[in-house]
Amino acid sequence: MKKFMLIVCFVLLSIPMVFANGEKESSSAQKEYVIKLGHSFTTQSPRHQALLDFKTYVEEKSNGQLKVELYPAGVLGKEAEMVESLKMGNIEAYVGGPFDALTEKLNIILMPFFFNSQEDLMKVAHSDLGKTIMDDAQKNNIKILAFGNGGSRNITNNVREIKSPADLNGIKLRTPPMKSIIECMKSLGANPVSIPYADTYMALKTGVADGQENPLANIVDMKFYEVQKYMTYINYQFHPEVLSMNLNFYKNLPSDLQQICVDGGWVFADKLNDIRSKTDEEYFNTIKESGVKIYMPTESEVKLFRDACAPVYDFFINEGSFTKEELNTMREITQ
Repeated sequence: MKKFMLIVCFVLLSIPMVFANGEKESSSAQKEYVIKLGHSFTTQSPRHQALLDFKTYVEEKSNGQLKVELYPAGVLGKEAEMVESLKMGNIEAYVGGPFDALTEKLNIILMPFFFNSQEDLMKVAHSDLGKTIMDDAQKNNIKILAFGNGGSRNITNNVREIKSPADLNGIKLRTPPMKSIIECMKSLGANPVSIPYADTYMALKTGVADGQENPLANIVDMKFYEVQKYMTYINYQFHPEVLSMNLNFYKNLPSDLQQICVDGGWVFADKLNDIRSKTDEEYFNTIKESGVKIYMPTESEVKLFRDACAPVYDFFINEGSFTKEELNTMREITQ
């Protein structure tokens, strides 16, 4: 009888614990997570428009557990500052460069005159090499969710038409703080001037810089064409558009919400790529109609630029950003 009573008492005492645990599980399942996401472009840019799709996707798929707050136009600081905030966990997510601060391996994507199309870039993004590149950012407390096409870059200036590397000699060309761009411009004979993206328009207007290099969308979005006379349509670099998340924040999400964030990253990339495919011609025409004189290099002229940039590949291999084997793998992927 005593044994029976002990069992009954144990069962009765366990019931509140069961309900308490059930309540905890339920509460955890309903917990909300806020993702503060910063970037430096305007709300009209392809980047922001694609981020609106990311926001809609993760909020709907998580039934409101994930809430995305977008902070465009450098509201949260300059790009380098936002990367540091991302690493420290002061913001949960970010889109943009400088890529070296995310992972040096992204430099392999930035090699001059490597990609011929957006499709080639995305073959790498979805490959094992792409996963290796993205995973490498975890050493910096960053989870790269996905990357899409950040645009192929063209050169504008106020001094002269750029038809060959020799024409870039002595031109003060604004560059972001990215080694791949700086090394390219040095190889081509330009004088790189590091100026924050938000300050570039005024630098071009006042002559602090003679020119700049950016994708067509950026040139139009920031109205650089208003203060430039010449553009060489050369597409010398394809940039990845990288959507990153603080690694600690990501790891502390339930597994189903982690997957929603990753899937949302590729929704962002797909939307961005779609926008770029549909609008590049429109941006090109906007620049042309503004009065900017556009030069289209011939194949033999492009070869001069490509040959001049060959040392950039060796620079990054010797620096250890990526290996010859990884470069060869990327060539195989895009063939």
